[in-house]
Amino acid sequence: MAFQQPILNPIVPFSGPIFGGLSEGKMVLIQGVVQPFVKSFGVNLRCGNGDIAFHFNPRFNEGRPMVVCNTEQNGSWGAEERTYHVPFHPGIYFEVIINVKGHCYQVSVNGQHFLEYRHRLPLHTVQILEIKGDVTVNCINFTSPSISNVFAQPVYGVPAPTRKKVKNFPGQVPAALHNTPMTVTNPVVPFQVAIPGSIARTRKITIVGNVPFHANSFHINLKNSMTGNIALHINPRLRERALVRNTQTHGMWGSEERHLSTLPFAPGQAFQMEIMNTRKCYQVSVNGLYVFDYVHRLPANQVDQLQIAGDVTLSCVQY
Repeated sequence: MAFQQPILNPIVPFSGPIFGGLSEGKMVLIQGVVQPFVKSFGVNLRCGNGDIAFHFNPRFNEGRPMVVCNTEQNGSWGAEERTYHVPFHPGIYFEVIINVKGHCYQVSVNGQHFLEYRHRLPLHTVQILEIKGDVTVNCINFTSPSISNVFAQPVYGVPAPTRKKVKNFPGQVPAALHNTPMTVTNPVVPFQVAIPGSIARTRKITIVGNVPFHANSFHINLKNSMTGNIALHINPRLRERALVRNTQTHGMWGSEERHLSTLPFAPGQAFQMEIMNTRKCYQVSVNGLYVFDYVHRLPANQVDQLQIAGDVTLSCVQY
C-alpha cells in the first residue's frame, strides 16, 4: 500500500494524485474552513481519463443550501443526488471524511454520518483528488485500510456557535460576522491566545495539526494568565510513547498521569484534538477516539489562556 504524506495548507483550486489509487477501506480526510461569503465549493474524485467518479458539491447560491453529488462520464453528467440538510456553514471549520466502501463512498462531516453515494465507476480508475471553490483547506490526508481507524469519526464534532463577539487578529476568521467561535487558521508555533471569558464559558477547544516526522514532543497548556498556573498540561512524548498530563500550581508540578493503552499521535500524521470542559473534568478525544478524562485540579473559570508549543504544526485552532 502506497504511503502518502499529509498535504498541509494547499492552494485552492487543488489537484493532486492519490498514491496507490482507491481501494475499499481507504479514507480521504479533508479539514478546512468554509469561506465567509461562500457560493459553493466542490470535491472531486477524478479518474485518469478525466471522468469524475464522485462529485461532492455544497452549494449556497441557489436559494436553498444543498449538497449535490454526481458522476461525470465521457463529458456528460449523470442524475444528481441532492440533500438539503447541509452541515457546512460560512466561516466555520469542518472535517470531511470520505470512507471508501465496496459499494459506495460513505461521507461523514464533523463526526456525523452524512450520506452514501453508490459507485457508478470502478474504484480502481480513480487517481486524482480535486478541491475547488470558496473554501480554505488546512489539511488533506489519505489513510490505508490498515490505519484508517486513526481517523474515526469525531466524538464531539466541531464547537457549536456562540454569540460572543471578540477582537480578531491576523489569521482569524471574523467571529463577530457570523456569531461563531473564534477560529485561527495556520497559526505559528509557539502559539498563545486568550480564551474569551474562560474555558468554563467556551467549553470546547478544537486543535487541528500535524506531527512532523522528526517530532520528539509538544505540549498544550490551559492556564491562568494572571497567576501562570497551568490547569491542564497535555504533553505527547513521541520517543517515550507517552502522553503526560499534569497541573502546575505556583511553579510546582503535581503528580503526573501517564496511563494510556495507546498513543494517539504518530510522526507524519495529521490529528484533530478536542478538549471538552465538563463540570468534573476535561474530556479529551483525538481523531474521534476518546483518550482520557482529567479531573479538575484548578477551577475551570480561572482558565483564560491557551498555549501550544513544541514539535507540531497547526492548521486550525477553534475556541
